[in-house]
Amino acid sequence: MHDEAWDEEQKHFQTVLQAWNDYLPYSLHANNARRQSLYTLPHAHQALLLRLQTRVPGPGAHTPEQRGFRSKLNEIDDRIRRNADVLEQMAYFCRSFLGLDASPEAAPSDAPHKVSERDQDRVRTALKQMARDWSTQGAAERERVYQPIVEAVMRRRPPSDAAPPRVLVPGAGLGRLAFDFAQQGYHTQGNEFSYFMLIPSHFLLNCTQVVQEHTLFPYIHSGSNWRTAGDMLQAVHVPDVLPSTLDENADFSMVAGEFVEVYSKAEERSAWDVVATCFFVDTAKNVLRYLEVINAVLPIGGLWVNAGPLLWHFEHDAEASVELTLEELVELLPLMGFEIEEHGTLERQTYTGQPQSMLRHEYAPAFWVCRKVRDQAMAPAV
Repeated sequence: MHDEAWDEEQKHFQTVLQAWNDYLPYSLHANNARRQSLYTLPHAHQALLLRLQTRVPGPGAHTPEQRGFRSKLNEIDDRIRRNADVLEQMAYFCRSFLGLDASPEAAPSDAPHKVSERDQDRVRTALKQMARDWSTQGAAERERVYQPIVEAVMRRRPPSDAAPPRVLVPGAGLGRLAFDFAQQGYHTQGNEFSYFMLIPSHFLLNCTQVVQEHTLFPYIHSGSNWRTAGDMLQAVHVPDVLPSTLDENADFSMVAGEFVEVYSKAEERSAWDVVATCFFVDTAKNVLRYLEVINAVLPIGGLWVNAGPLLWHFEHDAEASVELTLEELVELLPLMGFEIEEHGTLERQTYTGQPQSMLRHEYAPAFWVCRKVRDQAMAPAV
């Protein structure tokens, strides 16, 4: 039977694989544009830049140090190729896992085509997200937002060997928050829609053998706001913890799909004791639908813990989108069947930031703990 939904999913997956495949030529071309810009300068200016003796570290502890502006550009090329090697491994394992390794239609094309800048930005974001979620460098960011969520749940619903609470993590990204809950003994499921996140999460959760097995260079794609070339070329090693070290009895899974579509099904009603959301609610076109589904998957007395800003992802998009202030959203919670037990603001923090950068984008994430006190009927679609 022909399944149009499956065809659409495969088409999306192939688009993502194409973006993975395009990373190397696109990024090398972008770095070569820097090189060409150097050659457009007056010869006297070129000579001055080429006299610089600033230190340019090699890719590893035992590789020789280089010096100079031109060497920096050469080292960026090298790091791009190293990133591409890891991305290629990710794509290979995911194609095999989904049964697409023998399908010519699923293979990315090397034929001339227009590269999507938007998709390349998503690939670069995935590299930074790997640093945030699965490296020692990302620990500080995780502690500021994941730890308060986990601690809030543990105070109210501590794990039990007899009947571990079931925790759902929508918008799970690369799965680290869901993994952290599983490490504490909870039965945990992460949900993610984007294959730009699902490909690296599958790879890191299922295909790594040792701690810090893979080396990435997430910060090389922009030359702005760096104090040194070493900061720009900084290596990140993933994963910082081996997912396979989870207890053999751990119940931990990742589910692909759009949150409302997956969890509005009858079998998900009252199926979860806790919903934990992090930087998620602002991904909604209609946040009231998110609230209805969160209400539906929880039993009476179930917990919803949330942390994140309100950077509404579909604002100014061609599709309809409703943007609420925090005050409006908090006022809405009791109307949607929730009782607020705790509400505040977490400390200011970066998201996939690099501490050595001269520029910091900071969030002051809202934080709340709600308990479901009544059922909220799902409004019929228009």
